[in-house]
Amino acid sequence: MKLHSLTYLLLCCFFSAFSQTQPAPLVNEKFDKLFLSENFDSTGSYWITVSNTENLLLVQDGEYILQRKASVSPFAAMGNFTNNLNAFRLVTSFKLDKAATDEGSIGIIFMAQPGGQGGFIFEINKVNQYRLRQITANRYNYLSGSSKDGGWVRSSAVKNPNIPNLFEVRTFDKKYDIYLNNTFLMSFSEIAYKTGDIGYIIGPSSKGKIDFLYLFTNQKGQEASAVTSENIDAKTTASSTPENDVMALAESIIALKTQINKQNEDIEDYKQMIETLKSSENDNEEQRKQLQKTIKIQEIQIKKSQLSYDSLLKVNTDLLKYKELVAGNDGGDLVINLSKNLKNEKLKSEELQKVNQQLRDSLNTYLKANPKGKANSTSTPSSKDSSQQSDPQKKEFVLPKEN
Repeated sequence: MKLHSLTYLLLCCFFSAFSQTQPAPLVNEKFDKLFLSENFDSTGSYWITVSNTENLLLVQDGEYILQRKASVSPFAAMGNFTNNLNAFRLVTSFKLDKAATDEGSIGIIFMAQPGGQGGFIFEINKVNQYRLRQITANRYNYLSGSSKDGGWVRSSAVKNPNIPNLFEVRTFDKKYDIYLNNTFLMSFSEIAYKTGDIGYIIGPSSKGKIDFLYLFTNQKGQEASAVTSENIDAKTTASSTPENDVMALAESIIALKTQINKQNEDIEDYKQMIETLKSSENDNEEQRKQLQKTIKIQEIQIKKSQLSYDSLLKVNTDLLKYKELVAGNDGGDLVINLSKNLKNEKLKSEELQKVNQQLRDSLNTYLKANPKGKANSTSTPSSKDSSQQSDPQKKEFVLPKEN
């Protein structure tokens, strides 16, 4: 009996210690109002475009392209709109195309204070690392890693270069939760900031792309912003008529874009596998079976995705009835724009499905013609506008020098 009691006590201590080592999110609020949507479908007034010897920034083909030619320091591209929300959920997708130096990176700036006197910067680099820094007194304070490592932390959640990363930050009551590719990374608190602006950062000798940015809030965050901003009224109306359907549509677009990014990743994996097979000479029957099994699984997933897309199109069709209800105000434009974006994402997905099919056919053809092909690698494909007015009086955001 004593032995059982002792065992029970040890188990309790073990699970208690284990639970203490597992970080838990601090923000449990629901953000059910769309505040801002940016899909970079056209060049607007929100994001700067530059072409000089140091930087190339432009909106093209549904992406915001950031290229830092200078090799000595990063560059911040701040959004030309004021974010007066003190509670929000920010979702964005960015990828690092290439980095010619070890300091190469891409990331997002949030809660940015006027003149670069504060804010947070989340970045990823080319070796599957991330870091979170805070700007304090014209220098950086590392909230991840250590100063010895420059704040960098290696994580399997960080995608390889040329593959998009889905970043999300949720904040409420001065608490923050950070997610990357649907993986919870860390939480922290900061009482100094009430609100702050949003932007992107590109490291020296680096090139990257931003796919989209969505900003959600709730009633508490909306009320707080209404007190400090005269520009928010139009956006509030846009997100509340019809509120639930607009939220559902925005979430659907995020899901579709994420699915498209995943399909692109699968395509790259297939290409690498085909090239590997073509250069192989030894027999590997097990590898061939595994590839065929993977193809079948992919076909099933595509069929399921198609059913999901058809369902979303039906929702999109149902939303047209709200066009007359919101005609003549910003809400009408928001619903129409989101509907157009949904249609565009479906077309992109269909094109990727065709590419996937072509690659599968090519792979099958090769396997039939070369039954003795062997891959050197056994890896399989990874499963993987707002109506606010711009603020011309805003002070330029200046990044501190590296520590």
